[in-house]
Amino acid sequence: MTRTELSAQQTAFFARLRSGEWELPPGIRNLGIRPQDWLKDVSYGRVLYQWPNDGSRDIQPDRVFGGWVAGLSDHIVSMTMASALEDGEWFTTMELQTRILRPVPNGLITIEGRLVSRGKTTGLVEADWYDDKRRHLARITAAKAIRAYSELRGPA
Repeated sequence: MTRTELSAQQTAFFARLRSGEWELPPGIRNLGIRPQDWLKDVSYGRVLYQWPNDGSRDIQPDRVFGGWVAGLSDHIVSMTMASALEDGEWFTTMELQTRILRPVPNGLITIEGRLVSRGKTTGLVEADWYDDKRRHLARITAAKAIRAYSELRGPA
């Protein structure tokens, strides 16, 4: 039987994340990533983020710094993987590939994360970035190692 709902652990995690009750790890907080504001939808194996790009992370006008794209993408594919975990599981990133297909402009950027494949110990997730004209801006692929929660110590 294929699961289609969030586990109890992940339902509670995403409720805390969306409400702002979850204390963001320093790496997320210091990058200025705001999941409590930008995460618009989550379901098993899927997340939807909308990032209002105000230009504060541009390297040139209407051109976001690629390191920011990679950093925010790592968070988004991680939340995608988190949505597909069983109770008692957590994960760590093994590989992150960021392909920027065109400059990321200012305006509302929609990022859709999806689970591609999930085994017992490995997950493959992707995320696609789109501008407000629905132009495909970036594709991110990540491999995640799935382990016991106690081994990796997920969020409290």
